[in-house]
Amino acid sequence: MFESGLLILTRPIPVLRKNIQHILSQAAKVISNTLYVHIQPTQALKPDSNPEPVFTSLRFVPPNKGLQKLMTDIYSSSAAVCGNIDIYVLQGNITNVKNENFHYNLRSKLDVILMDNQEQLNTNEQFLSKFVQSTFQASTHNIKFQCLCDINSVGMEDLPSESSGIQTYRRVVLGGTFDRLHLGHKILLGEGCLFAEENLTVGVTTGEMNLKKSLPELIQSTPVRIDSVVQFIETVKPQIGHRVVPITDMFGPTITDPDLQCIVVSDETKKGGDIVNQERQKKGYSTLNVHVIDLVQDQCRGQFEEAKISSSSLRKRLLGTLINPVKPNKNIPSTLYVLGLTGGIASGKSAICKRLEGLGAGTVDCDKLGHQAYAKGTVGYDKVVGTFGSGILNSDGEVNRRALGAIVFSDEKKMQTLNGIVWPEIAKLATEEVRRYGAEGKAVVVLEAAILLRAGWEELCHEVWGCVIPVKEAVKRLHERNNLSEEEAMKRIHLGVTNSELVSKSNVILCSEWEYEYTQQQVEKAWGLLMGRLSTHVKSKH
Repeated sequence: MFESGLLILTRPIPVLRKNIQHILSQAAKVISNTLYVHIQPTQALKPDSNPEPVFTSLRFVPPNKGLQKLMTDIYSSSAAVCGNIDIYVLQGNITNVKNENFHYNLRSKLDVILMDNQEQLNTNEQFLSKFVQSTFQASTHNIKFQCLCDINSVGMEDLPSESSGIQTYRRVVLGGTFDRLHLGHKILLGEGCLFAEENLTVGVTTGEMNLKKSLPELIQSTPVRIDSVVQFIETVKPQIGHRVVPITDMFGPTITDPDLQCIVVSDETKKGGDIVNQERQKKGYSTLNVHVIDLVQDQCRGQFEEAKISSSSLRKRLLGTLINPVKPNKNIPSTLYVLGLTGGIASGKSAICKRLEGLGAGTVDCDKLGHQAYAKGTVGYDKVVGTFGSGILNSDGEVNRRALGAIVFSDEKKMQTLNGIVWPEIAKLATEEVRRYGAEGKAVVVLEAAILLRAGWEELCHEVWGCVIPVKEAVKRLHERNNLSEEEAMKRIHLGVTNSELVSKSNVILCSEWEYEYTQQQVEKAWGLLMGRLSTHVKSKH
């Protein structure tokens, strides 16, 4: 098995299109990480004809519909047969503007050169070695050469060639979120590279544009997404210029750059291309030719994911997994594993905690302990009454939580004062509960607390799981559950931890926005992975 490799495709385009899934399935048996694909096709041969030598020089091929469809086929087919491989279809030689001095700057070291033609490998290996050295700036000293699968193209000259040329442009533009660059993104960017002869401009959405998307808190930072787009362009078609910029609206550079000529959009965003042209006409700019690409179906999608390949589905797949590494907590014993479970109000913590209990964990509800922290006869009670007065007491002498809430929810300083009294008392009670579970033989105890991060109680835990929920969904739940108005609900929500803070400070993220069954699946997935980590930890100690 090789970590990265270069696949050189030399057969006629119709033959490659017919066999590409088989070719890629063979590549998946050889490559574990990164696969670069270079296309240098021949014509289909008639029986008894002599083979055309391929590697006499790097051949520049004008863009045509057959090549365009083949590149899409490679990306879409790879989703089914080699989805774990990072694949790039190189386009440096697919151009109307020849540059004999260009070369690729591949980011992964080549370990193997794969071909689709054994005869060409046998007869041209010496030139092939020179070709790799000059075009890919790679030393061939330790590189292996092998035929991946020898596909016979003799007698296939009657396959439709689709060799008609396509129009290219000096300056092309496109846009997207480009979160966790996936095959759909690569097709979009690949089409942009194919059409662009001089420069490709890419707008990367940021700010409020991303808030309407599913799990926006899990979207990679703008610099990371911009860098992934830049890396793709520089890898695939290094001889063209690029301008990759953040955008805060649907237009971006399309209504400020009069020299743009073509915009590449997907089926979903075709209307956006039309709106862009309306705005350009208002400014007196030429309209852009709109090129529409099809969406790619996700052949590996889960039950609760989109039919197309999408970043939303990829973010959903992160739920229940370790998104931030667990750092050893030497302040607490390692014999009993304490799991902190936190999230904003109405984020589904209780249902998640109940499922964890069913899976074998002990559970500590810190909200309930909060009531005990200032029950009559406790140190907390004396401090709360001494601070807020006897007017907060019921007739039986216990604290009236509604009366106390009316005081603190409208005054941030008073809320901070109450927290300073109550939180340490809750922490003491929680620690006692954890010890009790340890004595009973529990291996994992869940510390459920909405205030876990605000109170600094992550110091009491080995790792933290955060529950996120869109603000609109939280408002809806608070209205249905507590009959709160939108204004009242928003006040309660803003008192808690934000989704962004949860993502940055939690090791695992869960979301109960969708079906109950899906939430349970996330919890079971997270629990299974936790058991695996704990098992590995135990083995490493022995």
